[in-house]
This record gives sequence, structure tokens and C-alpha cells, in this order.
Amino acid sequence: MAKPWYKSFIPDSSTLQQHPSLQRFGPALQCPSLWHLSRRSARAAVAVGLFCAMLPIPVQMLLAAFFAIWLRGHLPLTIALVWLNNPMTIAPIFYAGYKLGSWMLGTTAKQLEFELSSQWLWTQLSDIGLPLLLGSISLGLLLGLAGALLLDFCWRIRLKKRWAARAHRH
Repeated sequence: MAKPWYKSFIPDSSTLQQHPSLQRFGPALQCPSLWHLSRRSARAAVAVGLFCAMLPIPVQMLLAAFFAIWLRGHLPLTIALVWLNNPMTIAPIFYAGYKLGSWMLGTTAKQLEFELSSQWLWTQLSDIGLPLLLGSISLGLLLGLAGALLLDFCWRIRLKKRWAARAHRH
């Protein structure tokens, strides 16, 4: 039988269960809904994964795993979606979050000269911290909700097409 298309980019359950940072969740990792891809578990995974991918924090994967376990979302899909925030996409994601947060607070976004140093980051954090956090959380909520609704819509359409094809065969 052919391997489903999503298996090529979603880590398998044994790999994730053996991951050292996920070991702290212990027996909670044994819940079957974390590993079985259903409409409900996929919807929760998309919402959690996209939300956590937008957060400007260093423990996104652990937070996503916690929420996936709590909401019974598909854990491998959740973790794969968190990886949308990677070294190639981190700057545009956080810039969009900062701009959205500045707009929400009614402040003007500052023009920053980027410098790759921890001293620059701590100096700038006092100026950009609140807009970045507010914008990133808002962006995560919007994308998580939109992604979950889009997945649910596409899943329903696919299901209706399969039912129609089955009815046509009979």
C-alpha cells in the first residue's frame, strides 16, 4: 500500500515518543488520539501548531506539545506545523507580529538596524517587546483559527466527494 502524502513531512510516533524534550509528558503520550489522524485531531493540531509557530518564545515545540496533548490533537502534525517558524521564516513572522502589534497599540513601528548580538536584542526588547508579543499572539490566534476552519472545510468537501463517488459506484 502506498504511503500517505502527509507521512513524508510529519515525524512518526516512535521518533516523537523517544524525543528527550517530550519525555517529560510521560504516560500522556500514550493517548491514541495523539497519533491517529482524524478530522478532530487534525483541526486541533493545525490550530495549536500555527498558534505556537507565531509565538516569539524559545520553547514553542514544548508549548505546542502540551496544548496538543491537552486538546487531543495529532501530535506529529502539531510539531510539523511549529517548524514553519524556522531560521528562514523567523524574521518575516516576527516582523509581521511586530507590525500588527504596533498597529493594535496605535504606535508607530520603529525602524530598526538589525545587529546579531544578545546586547542589541535586550536593548531593543524594551521598545519592541509589547507590540511583538501582542501582535504575535494575535497573529497566532488568527492563523490558528483560520487554518482550523480551512482544514475542516476542505475535509468536509473531500468527504462529500468520496460519498458521492461511492453512491455513484452503487
